[in-house]
Amino acid sequence: MKKIKVLALFLCMAFCTFFFTACGNNLTTPTGTGNMVEHGEVLAYDDYIYFGGMYISNADMVDGDNRDADLEGLWRIKLEDGKISYDEDGNPQGLEKVLGKIVGSENAFMYAVGDQIIFASPNVHKTNQSQTAFDRTSYFKMNNDGTGLRELYTTASTVQSQALLVIDNVPYIIEYDGSAIVKINVNSGEAKELATEVTAAVFASEYKTEFDSDIYFTVDRGEDEGSTTGITGNILKKVNILTEEVTTVRQELAETITPSAVKNGYFYYTRTEDGNTFYFANDFSSNFEASEIRLTAGITSDITSFTPLGTDSEGRILPIVFEYQSRLVYSEFGSLAVNEILNSDVTILFVDGDYIYYSTSSGIFRISYKDKVSQQITDMENFQTNVSFDGRYLYFYAQNPDNTTGNYYMYRSDVNSVENGTGIKEELLSKLHEDDLPPEDEEETDSTT
Repeated sequence: MKKIKVLALFLCMAFCTFFFTACGNNLTTPTGTGNMVEHGEVLAYDDYIYFGGMYISNADMVDGDNRDADLEGLWRIKLEDGKISYDEDGNPQGLEKVLGKIVGSENAFMYAVGDQIIFASPNVHKTNQSQTAFDRTSYFKMNNDGTGLRELYTTASTVQSQALLVIDNVPYIIEYDGSAIVKINVNSGEAKELATEVTAAVFASEYKTEFDSDIYFTVDRGEDEGSTTGITGNILKKVNILTEEVTTVRQELAETITPSAVKNGYFYYTRTEDGNTFYFANDFSSNFEASEIRLTAGITSDITSFTPLGTDSEGRILPIVFEYQSRLVYSEFGSLAVNEILNSDVTILFVDGDYIYYSTSSGIFRISYKDKVSQQITDMENFQTNVSFDGRYLYFYAQNPDNTTGNYYMYRSDVNSVENGTGIKEELLSKLHEDDLPPEDEEETDSTT
């Protein structure tokens, strides 16, 4: 009896694998507009959720892994009245494989522009040494039914930061690889280096105003700037995404500036002052120092995870959140007073409104700087910290309870249920590897002996 059930399960899974693969180019096309889920690599179209079925690190990939990926590929699940359906064994229903490209890795992201999906995937091109540098990133676009796949660009090195900005109805991928800043026109596929020999760079995560069309970056001093005569410090520049014009913003002697973020119409950075380094914001409404706002009393060596919260519904700038001396704290914008949120050493994942989402070894939590009440969103302990949020659900990769493989699958957790006091509600989205399927119950096992 047990052998028959195992055989039936094997045949069923084999059929499903063939079915999902064969249907990759014959999927139903969603009729609505897709929405990027913030802070990660999940997309929502109508009643479909698009996601990476399984997480895999670049370091764990070997040749052939990203040419026709199965569980690690791009999948989608169909919702019924906004809900996920499960069979009697707890496996999600309505799953379809969209594409055999890996989208769940260190540098993954997905955006929707109309009915097209723009995404990043580990590179599969060989280097001059006939090796595959999976830490490099290839950008693609395709239709949301999995057809029309086109490679746009492959980076020359490991991506440090990336975003998709839609400016004047044209979507641009902006990426910084630790040396060069590149813009890729998604419509035409044209890629162009905007700056080279870059030591650090920051740009907006979305385009809201003209301020967000400038990328701020630093370069080392060259011979003309005194590098050979012992002059220290670096040079701050900016490049406009549309005009591609490069402008020198500041190059003071013995002064080092480190870009931090572009947000809320401000450029955030650290700068040396009287021998110490502090955080600042600047909107360049006047000359550099006149429009500079100092944000922290603590020097940067005591601060980690510096994060501007954003603006409220009326456009007021919310506080700055950071970890200071192993505590989660905040300062009002323009104030140097430090206010404790949580007396604990945590990892900030992202911010949303007045909430800070963070992780510990016990799971994922959120806390508001206003009431300082912590809420646990998930109690799954083995998870990846690249998470997504759609305003209600938190999406994350975690190991399932019956894990034997070490695989990380996509889950979602309902923030509303935690907020309403009904407890943690976690749901599996991914198709599980056969070795991670729940074991048969003891009654069925005993009946075969």
